[in-house]
Amino acid sequence: MTSLDALEGALTAVVGQQRFAPGRSDAEIDELLRASGLVLPAEVRAYLRRHDGVTPTARVLAPWLIGHWLPLSLRAALAEREVRRAMACEEFGGEPDSADGVWGPGWLPLFRAGNGYILAVDCHADPGPDGGATVLRMARVTPTPPPVPSLGKLFEFFTLALTTRAWCWDEDRRRWMFDRGRLAGHPLAHVL
Repeated sequence: MTSLDALEGALTAVVGQQRFAPGRSDAEIDELLRASGLVLPAEVRAYLRRHDGVTPTARVLAPWLIGHWLPLSLRAALAEREVRRAMACEEFGGEPDSADGVWGPGWLPLFRAGNGYILAVDCHADPGPDGGATVLRMARVTPTPPPVPSLGKLFEFFTLALTTRAWCWDEDRRRWMFDRGRLAGHPLAHVL
């Protein structure tokens, strides 16, 4: 996963380290997924084999975030999925899977922002042209188009945000600073 290698390098350059947690084995991933019925796309499984969230996970503006996105562990992602499914069910008075575009049956959050937005992969979608899993950005339960075509493309965009200083870590203030204008017009600028 060269895009993840590049992201790790960019995070290390910006904050002096990266704090991804160690990954999980296939057996651990399968055990956690069993109750959900989800089948992970290959690139999502490869990511979770390598990293399972970050450590520690406590402070919202900590340097181990990627901009404002907190990488979730698989356990936290599954819990977040259940919360989002319950919100959709409550809001629409039925099964969230039946509410078109509200909460897809295969959606699994992988990143959460402090403002409640999430980036989720669609585990039921056909792989994109490069074999990747579609990544959707959501506010509460409603997806916000356009989707990112793969997890690899998301990592490439995170790396671009870091290397162009659209996201930069301010050590004195101990928080991320944002200059969205640096990537204005980029097709994935909505991810910032």
